[in-house]
Amino acid sequence: MDAVTVGTLLEIIKIRLDAVGIENAANESELILMEELGLSRGRLADNREKIISDDKVELLERIVERRLKHEPLQYIFGKAYFMNMWFHVAPGVLIPRPETELLVEKVCREAPQDAEICDLGIGCGTIALAIAYERRDLKVTGVDVSRPALKIAEENRREWKLDNVQIFRSDLFAALAGRRFDYITANLPYISPSEYQQLSADVKDYEPELALQAEDDGLAIIHRAVISAPDFMKSDGRIIFEIGATQGAAVKDFMSASGRYVDINVIQDYNRHDRFVAGKTSSSYS
Repeated sequence: MDAVTVGTLLEIIKIRLDAVGIENAANESELILMEELGLSRGRLADNREKIISDDKVELLERIVERRLKHEPLQYIFGKAYFMNMWFHVAPGVLIPRPETELLVEKVCREAPQDAEICDLGIGCGTIALAIAYERRDLKVTGVDVSRPALKIAEENRREWKLDNVQIFRSDLFAALAGRRFDYITANLPYISPSEYQQLSADVKDYEPELALQAEDDGLAIIHRAVISAPDFMKSDGRIIFEIGATQGAAVKDFMSASGRYVDINVIQDYNRHDRFVAGKTSSSYS
């Protein structure tokens, strides 16, 4: 095999990813080499003339072949980065999205000292563990119905030695009778069946449908949580849901109509898309 340099391989991978419609192919080609060569982006640029060994080229080829089938890089590498952490991920859990960092930042900023937090739909642990990592004083409980997700979340909890986190299998609050929390967070399924069919192959063919899709225009599970949550919130407790970009008004109206929440707000992400709905439990029901 002819000698191949970092720069040459970067260009080859970019062209191949481009050919199958991978967005940001140039960035992804860099991420693949950074991960497998153990180089930062700056060092990658400084080493464009470095020769890559035949064994490493073959390994990179196997990775690229998987990505050409639209398998997400996070599943290929078995990890995803979020906040100041990385998480084990696998096809049984959603891949963390950077927009969710805003939710974690809000909770870490607002939660009182030694507060108790409940995270609904813990997945790989992104929200619950990032909150527990940033605020070691908080006591975090994470629940999910998915056994594969719970297994990975527990693996991540042990990886980061977060003793302030408990993880349970539960359909929303079913296993939490008698518990009350200062803050409830939730990134529940919110994609409608029709929207699900339009998702990219990267998502629809690999990420778990259970964690993505919900009936009633994507709001069925969120509505269940909205109805039940006040019974598990302390006086002046707060709640925040991640939502789809078109669901802000509907979720806010549903929370308001329940009569069990006050100070309900739709919060946008950095792209000015509706991303979260937050509120407080009404004192009449606490």
